[in-house]
Amino acid sequence: MSIQDEMKEFAQDHAIPVMMDEGQSFLISKIKENRCMSFLEIGTAIAKTSILVASLSDEMRVVTIERNPDMIEQAKLNIEKAGFQNQITLIEGDALEIENPEGFFDCIFIDAAKAQYTRFFDKYCSLLSKNGIIITDNMEFHGLVKHPENTKNRNTRQLVLKIAKYHDYLESLSDFETEFYSIGDGIALTRRKS
Repeated sequence: MSIQDEMKEFAQDHAIPVMMDEGQSFLISKIKENRCMSFLEIGTAIAKTSILVASLSDEMRVVTIERNPDMIEQAKLNIEKAGFQNQITLIEGDALEIENPEGFFDCIFIDAAKAQYTRFFDKYCSLLSKNGIIITDNMEFHGLVKHPENTKNRNTRQLVLKIAKYHDYLESLSDFETEFYSIGDGIALTRRKS
């Protein structure tokens, strides 16, 4: 069993939300297409995506941020098991409170607390390299963003309304352009306007 399969099984067994396979394939295809060699991830979870991205090239620089101590512990184990401890930098802490990592990134991947997507974007978009891309996952949130009436859970409804507001926020930006894809759980791909 590959490390990716092991992590996927672990995520399922422990109800850890990881990116859907179709979404992950899309992410990887866009990283390759845009020749990204540096990757910043907001929301490590168990490091499944970080490890996959690091495996694309020995030259790939990966920085990932996680605040949950249990996830951090599991991510460290997985990164070591996969042999990427020299290629992946795991920053422990709240992505909204830590100092920004140094350098610029060809791809910034937002996949942490969905209610904070706009704040993550605002904080980290200045680290995007000239022709870089920002990819945000969970833009449809199980179809509930377009149909919030399908949930009776007040917290979930609040969450999907915040994702919808983030969607509108991305569309309103004058210096960025965003394409939305109904792949996986919904993906936004944002880049600077040329």
